[in-house]
Amino acid sequence: MKSGKKLRLTYIEAETSIVPMEPLFSFLAVGTVALLVPGPDTFVVLRTALAEGPRAGTWAAAGSGTGNVVWGTATVVGVAGLLAPSSAAFSAVKLAGAVYLVVLGARALLAARRGDSLAGEPVADGEGARAAAFRRGFASDLLNVKVGLFWTALVPQFLTGASTPLLPVVMVVAMGSMVFAWLALYAHLAGRMSQRLRRRRTAQAVNGSVGAAFVALGLRLALVRH
Repeated sequence: MKSGKKLRLTYIEAETSIVPMEPLFSFLAVGTVALLVPGPDTFVVLRTALAEGPRAGTWAAAGSGTGNVVWGTATVVGVAGLLAPSSAAFSAVKLAGAVYLVVLGARALLAARRGDSLAGEPVADGEGARAAAFRRGFASDLLNVKVGLFWTALVPQFLTGASTPLLPVVMVVAMGSMVFAWLALYAHLAGRMSQRLRRRRTAQAVNGSVGAAFVALGLRLALVRH
């Protein structure tokens, strides 16, 4: 009788300690749909990979994934929630992100006007180049208030008082990993295309298109309402 009671208690403890699969899979399903919509991160990784090679693009993807983890962690601990009641904080992050995207767009448009090569020889894979690519991806994600709104809108729907402490950790790590994997795939696909983009007219078209997309995304971000 004691053995049966002990087994039952062990089963109950195990059941309450594991990560509940239903809310986790539901969250990841929503996150997957969000990943399919190109955003600033996508264009940052694509242009980095085309201009500097797939390795640099992968480092940019790692920066974006890290930025997503920061947003997720801030939401779980309640810091990101401060954006909701504070118009000043929300506007500051929003405008910083918008300015960053417009600057990236302006640089690409200037490169198109000058006729700069988009995919010449990849930049040397040194520590400085990797760090610069990582920072580029990290900034594009961290300064995107839409990522913060994604987390602050979804987390309360999947976390309840009965949720295990491990669930939010798994959600944050899994989403950050998905962002990295998806964008790294973009980086390697773009790297394969880089050999075809050496011609001046093609480079101008890509620089112009990406630059216009950055500017449009920046203006759209600036118009996001609190």
